Amino acid sequence: MSNSSLNPPKEVVIVGGSLSALMHGIMFHRMGSAVRILERSSANTPESHLAGVGLGPDALHLLERFDRMRDIPLGIPSVQLQSLDRNGHPRPFLKARRVLSSWDALYFRLRANFDMLASDYVPPLNPSALDGEDLENATMRAKYEVGKQVFNVKELASGQLSVHYRDLLNGGREEQVVADMVIGADGPNSLIRKLFTGPDASERKYAGYIAWRGVVAEDQVSERTREIFSENITYSILEKKAGHVIVYNIPGRCGSVEPGKRMLNFCWYTNLSPNVLETTMTDIKGTVHHTKLAPGQVRPEVWFKLRDYARATLTAPYVEVIDKISSPFVHSITDYISNRAQFLGGRVLLVGDASALLRPHIAFSTNQAAYQALRTKKLIKGEITADQWQYQVTKAAYLHWRRSIWFGEFFQRPLYISICSAIRYLIALASARFAVWAGWLPEEALCV
Repeated sequence: MSNSSLNPPKEVVIVGGSLSALMHGIMFHRMGSAVRILERSSANTPESHLAGVGLGPDALHLLERFDRMRDIPLGIPSVQLQSLDRNGHPRPFLKARRVLSSWDALYFRLRANFDMLASDYVPPLNPSALDGEDLENATMRAKYEVGKQVFNVKELASGQLSVHYRDLLNGGREEQVVADMVIGADGPNSLIRKLFTGPDASERKYAGYIAWRGVVAEDQVSERTREIFSENITYSILEKKAGHVIVYNIPGRCGSVEPGKRMLNFCWYTNLSPNVLETTMTDIKGTVHHTKLAPGQVRPEVWFKLRDYARATLTAPYVEVIDKISSPFVHSITDYISNRAQFLGGRVLLVGDASALLRPHIAFSTNQAAYQALRTKKLIKGEITADQWQYQVTKAAYLHWRRSIWFGEFFQRPLYISICSAIRYLIALASARFAVWAGWLPEEALCV
């Protein structure tokens, strides 16, 4: 299939409805495609993720290009990295400017840009139309459909693709939709990846530690604690392999970035052997979960035990925050990388966590999704081929996957293990720098 026939695809189906799906959906819609996002969840809007996201250069570039809400702040600027000493006093060590948002604030911002969804985060918007296009047609070209469980994608004799799904809101009735292009944005357990890579599909692997998370309203902690964490990303590596803890501000209710109305995002990474993992990941009803326990599912006795350990281990500002967490949740840390991201001559693409699952320490998954969306735009415009798109996407993903592993091993593992991870990352970085020098890879792929 030639590049010109992709320019632009008339009908696009995106499997999955998260951040990477919306970034691609907005981009395709602005280029003139009719876009249907098929989300498996039956909820009209997702439950709050209660998690922070970092907006890297590519995410900011994509929003600068497509965002229609310039008067609503993107997030909270962070000016430096710091740690806390044993007495709870901050020790700044690196000037690092980042824009910190929350999953919820970014999701509803992207939804408003895609299908004009109004929410507590974003007021109603008018449709975005192409020159000469009526607003009704522009609205019809952007559809976000929930309760749609995709189970197969087939190539038709016409060269188009048939996407088969079960309508969970209609008794699971099987239906299909025809598309010129399919984007697999269906997350770490991607069906699209499994369909097109077969039995050799990459699977996520447990990294040997978990993340305890929670958020606390900024006005619930003391003024001193607010001041310590304000405008800074604060983390501390704990002694005796107790992991590391990180705290930073994210937008509060309805996306507020006003001091005193923001949220403190707390995360504590603790090592946990696989044979103990099942006990921790058993919820209040006795059900074992593989990757996460949502707020309200963590057994109180497990949380109280961790909180007591925190009081004996962490410094006062961290303890004050953890004592205020009312609905903790937990993730097991996993990762994987796929060496393929395009199929059928570029008519099927894997993006976001479907293509590579990074460990969270580098706060790069959102930027990765934006980078891929910007590369996809070049593919659709015919500026790069499908093979070049795959190389540029997988090469960058591998680099940052290696970087995320190195950071995780540095924080959680003995020095000799982190040194090995650092060497693997530096080899990947050298290879990527050579690819940039040779003109095969864009400079932004190296972004840290």
